Amino acid sequence: MAKIAAGDLQQTDLVRIISDLQARVKALELQAAVRTVPFVLVLATVTSTTLTRVAWTTFPRSGSAVTADVSLTLSGASSAEVQLRADGTQIDSRTVTASGTVTVSGFLPATWAFGARKVVDVQVKVNAGSAAVAVVGGSHR
Repeated sequence: MAKIAAGDLQQTDLVRIISDLQARVKALELQAAVRTVPFVLVLATVTSTTLTRVAWTTFPRSGSAVTADVSLTLSGASSAEVQLRADGTQIDSRTVTASGTVTVSGFLPATWAFGARKVVDVQVKVNAGSAAVAVVGGSHR
């Protein structure tokens, strides 16, 4: 990069450069702050029409959001509901009508103090038939 003298830049140039640097720093902070969260599989096939825990994890809170990627293979079911819960509080819920992967994510409850260890679980229900379930990814930031 060429050396820039004080008189070479206009105020608008400096504002643009600072804004660009702030955006880069924010992107790097977000990348560094994401932690992988492993989920423990409890149930690989769901046949229940009520929400049933299929996987769970626990970690000390160090951020404000959690995400889980859930793979579903529907068999005889036309829909399934996937719910993400933190310490018993619903964070997100998605209804799917075809096999595939769905992402459930959201903000952690304000009552969960930083540093405290709590349980986050994934619950699933089907309208009929069954669904093969796997949590294929999770993160906390």
